[in-house]
Amino acid sequence: MTQHPTALQWRRVRLGPLPKKDLASIYKVTLRWVDAIFVEGGKVHLVEAKLKPTPSAVGQLKLYKELFYQTPEFSEFHSYPVELILLTTRDDPDVRRLCELEGIKYIVYQPKWILG
Repeated sequence: MTQHPTALQWRRVRLGPLPKKDLASIYKVTLRWVDAIFVEGGKVHLVEAKLKPTPSAVGQLKLYKELFYQTPEFSEFHSYPVELILLTTRDDPDVRRLCELEGIKYIVYQPKWILG
């Protein structure tokens, strides 16, 4: 998240409603986790990072958007628009096109350690 140093940001964030205490151990198996959230420019950005992009990441992000609005810890941001971002190390034209169709930002990030 070095690209957004002044933004409010969280990493590896649990999304969804909080389970009741007596059901908490059951819910631990089904909790969903988005890789990063940052708030910048009046928007909430949900980021899913994949070394290899997959079509299923698109579905993950769409689910995370729904769950974001059910997450009490982020209630102060529920009125903000949400931007979905698939961050990956490779360009996959098919997944990129799917992201474009779904309004998801597709970012290829290739740091030196990835390029080897």
